[in-house]
Amino acid sequence: MQFGYVLYDPKRSKLLVLTKHNEVEYIPSTNREDINKAFCLRDMSSMKSLYIKLKEKKLVDKLDIVNIQELYRSK
Repeated sequence: MQFGYVLYDPKRSKLLVLTKHNEVEYIPSTNREDINKAFCLRDMSSMKSLYIKLKEKKLVDKLDIVNIQELYRSK
């Protein structure tokens, strides 16, 4: 179980994952195993900084920053 914040699409269906090759990928958030794969940072400011950089490089579209504990509770 992770603690912190993740990037989640506004429709609440996909999580952002960074692959081994440093690429951005989205996975469905259907169960706890998928949630455990999400890229998670401990504090909100770090996640905001990462999100801004990914957006500037046009690697991601509109995403929400969500506390991962909310996802664990909903599954």
